Amino acid sequence: MSAADGFDKMLNFIVAIGLCGAAYFIFGGPREPVKPPNDAWFQSTVASNPGLVLVKFGAEWCGPCRMMEGELDKLSAQMGGRVSVVRVDVDQHPNLAQHYGVSSIPRLMLFKHGQVVDDRVGFMDTQNLAQWVTANAAKK
Repeated sequence: MSAADGFDKMLNFIVAIGLCGAAYFIFGGPREPVKPPNDAWFQSTVASNPGLVLVKFGAEWCGPCRMMEGELDKLSAQMGGRVSVVRVDVDQHPNLAQHYGVSSIPRLMLFKHGQVVDDRVGFMDTQNLAQWVTANAAKK
Protein backbone atom coordinates (compact mmCIF):
# COMPACT_ATOMS: atom_id res chain seq x y z
CA MET A 1 0.00 0.00 0.00
CA SER A 2 1.43 3.35 -1.00
CA ALA A 3 1.35 6.53 1.04
CA ALA A 4 -1.27 7.94 -1.35
CA ASP A 5 -3.57 4.95 -0.73
CA GLY A 6 -3.18 5.37 3.03
CA PHE A 7 -3.96 9.07 2.74
CA ASP A 8 -7.10 8.34 0.67
CA LYS A 9 -8.35 5.82 3.22
CA MET A 10 -7.73 8.24 6.09
CA LEU A 11 -9.50 11.05 4.22
CA ASN A 12 -12.52 8.79 3.52
CA PHE A 13 -12.61 7.82 7.19
CA ILE A 14 -12.55 11.45 8.33
CA VAL A 15 -15.31 12.40 5.88
CA ALA A 16 -17.45 9.46 7.05
CA ILE A 17 -17.03 10.43 10.72
CA GLY A 18 -17.89 14.03 9.90
CA LEU A 19 -21.03 13.01 8.05
CA CYS A 20 -22.12 10.76 10.92
CA GLY A 21 -21.61 13.58 13.39
CA ALA A 22 -23.55 16.02 11.26
CA ALA A 23 -26.39 13.53 10.83
CA TYR A 24 -26.55 13.02 14.61
CA PHE A 25 -26.97 16.71 15.29
CA ILE A 26 -29.40 17.27 12.44
CA PHE A 27 -31.58 14.18 12.84
CA GLY A 28 -30.91 12.43 16.10
CA GLY A 29 -29.39 14.85 18.55
CA PRO A 30 -31.04 16.07 21.71
CA ARG A 31 -34.27 17.89 21.10
CA GLU A 32 -36.57 20.01 23.16
CA PRO A 33 -39.92 18.32 23.80
CA VAL A 34 -42.49 19.49 21.30
CA LYS A 35 -45.98 20.14 22.53
CA PRO A 36 -48.59 18.09 20.63
CA PRO A 37 -50.65 19.97 18.06
CA ASN A 38 -53.75 21.66 19.39
CA ASP A 39 -56.12 18.92 18.30
CA ALA A 40 -59.13 18.86 20.65
CA TRP A 41 -60.30 15.45 19.41
CA PHE A 42 -56.90 13.82 20.06
CA GLN A 43 -56.53 15.56 23.41
CA SER A 44 -59.87 14.29 24.71
CA THR A 45 -59.65 10.82 23.16
CA VAL A 46 -56.00 9.95 23.78
CA ALA A 47 -53.89 12.52 25.65
CA SER A 48 -56.37 13.07 28.50
CA ASN A 49 -57.38 9.42 28.75
CA PRO A 50 -55.92 7.84 31.91
CA GLY A 51 -56.38 4.33 30.51
CA LEU A 52 -54.67 2.28 27.86
CA VAL A 53 -55.22 3.57 24.31
CA LEU A 54 -53.95 1.90 21.14
CA VAL A 55 -53.60 4.42 18.32
CA LYS A 56 -53.24 3.19 14.76
CA PHE A 57 -51.79 5.78 12.40
CA GLY A 58 -52.73 4.82 8.86
CA ALA A 59 -54.39 5.92 5.65
CA GLU A 60 -57.24 4.76 3.45
CA TRP A 61 -54.89 4.11 0.52
CA CYS A 62 -52.60 1.84 2.61
CA GLY A 63 -53.28 -1.88 2.08
CA PRO A 64 -51.74 -3.14 5.34
CA CYS A 65 -53.60 -0.38 7.22
CA ARG A 66 -56.91 -1.60 5.79
CA MET A 67 -55.98 -5.21 6.62
CA MET A 68 -55.51 -4.22 10.27
CA GLU A 69 -59.05 -2.87 10.64
CA GLY A 70 -60.55 -6.32 11.25
CA GLU A 71 -57.71 -7.25 13.61
CA LEU A 72 -58.30 -4.08 15.65
CA ASP A 73 -62.04 -4.81 15.83
CA LYS A 74 -61.30 -8.35 17.07
CA LEU A 75 -58.86 -6.96 19.63
CA SER A 76 -61.49 -4.53 20.96
CA ALA A 77 -64.01 -7.34 21.33
CA GLN A 78 -61.47 -9.71 22.89
CA MET A 79 -60.07 -7.23 25.42
CA GLY A 80 -63.35 -5.59 26.32
CA GLY A 81 -62.81 -2.26 28.04
CA ARG A 82 -59.16 -2.87 28.94
CA VAL A 83 -57.93 -0.93 25.90
CA SER A 84 -59.46 1.74 23.69
CA VAL A 85 -58.65 1.59 19.99
CA VAL A 86 -58.31 4.86 18.08
CA ARG A 87 -57.60 5.31 14.40
CA VAL A 88 -55.78 8.37 13.06
CA ASP A 89 -55.73 9.01 9.32
CA VAL A 90 -52.37 10.61 8.58
CA ASP A 91 -53.83 12.45 5.60
CA GLN A 92 -56.50 14.08 7.77
CA HIS A 93 -54.20 14.70 10.77
CA PRO A 94 -50.73 15.39 9.33
CA ASN A 95 -49.68 17.47 12.36
CA LEU A 96 -50.30 14.55 14.72
CA ALA A 97 -48.40 12.18 12.44
CA GLN A 98 -45.49 14.60 12.27
CA HIS A 99 -45.47 15.22 16.02
CA TYR A 100 -45.26 11.49 16.77
CA GLY A 101 -42.65 10.85 14.07
CA VAL A 102 -44.86 8.67 11.90
CA SER A 103 -42.91 7.97 8.72
CA SER A 104 -44.19 4.46 7.97
CA ILE A 105 -47.72 3.14 8.24
CA PRO A 106 -49.43 1.36 9.78
CA ARG A 107 -47.80 2.69 12.93
CA LEU A 108 -49.21 1.51 16.23
CA MET A 109 -48.66 3.47 19.42
CA LEU A 110 -49.76 2.40 22.84
CA PHE A 111 -50.58 5.28 25.20
CA LYS A 112 -51.09 5.16 28.95
CA HIS A 113 -51.96 8.31 30.89
CA GLY A 114 -51.48 10.22 27.63
CA GLN A 115 -47.87 9.08 27.18
CA VAL A 116 -46.49 6.65 24.59
CA VAL A 117 -45.37 3.46 26.36
CA ASP A 118 -44.49 1.46 23.22
CA ASP A 119 -44.90 1.49 19.46
CA ARG A 120 -44.68 -0.82 16.46
CA VAL A 121 -44.61 -0.41 12.70
CA GLY A 122 -46.38 -2.78 10.34
CA PHE A 123 -49.22 -5.26 10.33
CA MET A 124 -50.00 -7.26 13.48
CA ASP A 125 -52.66 -9.94 13.85
CA THR A 126 -55.08 -10.06 16.79
CA GLN A 127 -53.04 -12.56 18.79
CA ASN A 128 -49.83 -10.52 18.51
CA LEU A 129 -51.71 -7.29 19.24
CA ALA A 130 -53.23 -8.79 22.40
CA GLN A 131 -49.84 -10.07 23.59
CA TRP A 132 -48.24 -6.69 22.91
CA VAL A 133 -50.99 -4.74 24.69
CA THR A 134 -50.99 -7.10 27.69
CA ALA A 135 -47.20 -6.96 28.01
CA ASN A 136 -47.31 -3.16 28.09
CA ALA A 137 -50.39 -2.74 30.28
CA ALA A 138 -48.32 -2.81 33.47
CA LYS A 139 -45.94 -0.07 32.35
CA LYS A 140 -46.26 3.25 34.12
